[in-house]
Amino acid sequence: DLSGEIKEKRDAHTQVIIDETDRLTMLVNDILDLSKLQSKVNQLNVKETNLSELCERVLYRFTDFAENSGYKIDSDIEPDLYSVIDEKKIEQVFYNLIGNSINYTGEDKTIKVSLRRKGEVILFQTIDSGKGISEDKIDTVWNKYYRFSETHQRPVKGTGLGLSIVKTILESHGLKFGVISKKDVGSNFFVEFKADENEQV
Repeated sequence: DLSGEIKEKRDAHTQVIIDETDRLTMLVNDILDLSKLQSKVNQLNVKETNLSELCERVLYRFTDFAENSGYKIDSDIEPDLYSVIDEKKIEQVFYNLIGNSINYTGEDKTIKVSLRRKGEVILFQTIDSGKGISEDKIDTVWNKYYRFSETHQRPVKGTGLGLSIVKTILESHGLKFGVISKKDVGSNFFVEFKADENEQV
């Protein structure tokens, strides 16, 4: 009714419907994922996993987006780092944290992603150059539907549940994680994985 016989308007309105349907589907899926994780319906399926290959695989999923949108991802992935994890769930952790960094990085549109062995742990970090998080709010970023800024434009689609899902997955693994942030400098989200004692060489 709004579009009438004007094809351009009809196409634009149709695209809005499609985009909103996709967003609603994403939200429902994230709510279901979080509900299952918190109720422990989805038990962990842990196995020895090459974290380096997993991280590279997730980074590759952002390649086209970065190239088409002018974003730059500086990566420093040490090869053949192994840990005993639930691969599918940690893949979701990597994806959500990297996407979050892209959403909140600064005008340079650059983020840094690293995975390095540090003694007995494997340290994953994703660092942005955004506005940072004030000390009084740093503990709330893991809450459901948290937004750093109500007016922020998000280049990567999200539902506000990403960090809450990350928290639930990492707590179920018993892993140390957190965020180091400085106002007007940026944020560093990190995870410490347990290096596999039987790590392959």
